[in-house]
Amino acid sequence: MRIRVLGCHGSQLPDYNTTSFLIGQNVLLDAGTVTTVLSLKEQMKIDYILITHAHLDHGGT
Repeated sequence: MRIRVLGCHGSQLPDYNTTSFLIGQNVLLDAGTVTTVLSLKEQMKIDYILITHAHLDHGGT
């Protein structure tokens, strides 16, 4: 299983993305700023999104 860190920062800044991890090709742990990191083709492969807690940097902005 491959875990890809898409972002691990508390706020979106140049060269820093908010928290998000892609597990395999179809599980997303926290949504962060996924659209700035993953291509549309990669996004379409996501089947499950798990949100760890209700902060905007984990739930997508």
